[in-house]
Amino acid sequence: MTYTALLMMVVGLAVIVSILAAGAAFAVARWGGDPTPRCVAASGRAFVTTLTVFAAVLAVVISAIK
Repeated sequence: MTYTALLMMVVGLAVIVSILAAGAAFAVARWGGDPTPRCVAASGRAFVTTLTVFAAVLAVVISAIK
């Protein structure tokens, strides 16, 4: 497996985990009784936050490997 393929798999995994976190945030907000627009906003914040954390960790790991 090449370095590029491994990097693409990690990025794909980060996006999938971010989507799952966004879905969970939407469900929790909806079960809490919030209106749909607020649930969508919570979902977007969860997606962006999770993806940002993954990107930061990935940047540190890539710089440590190279």
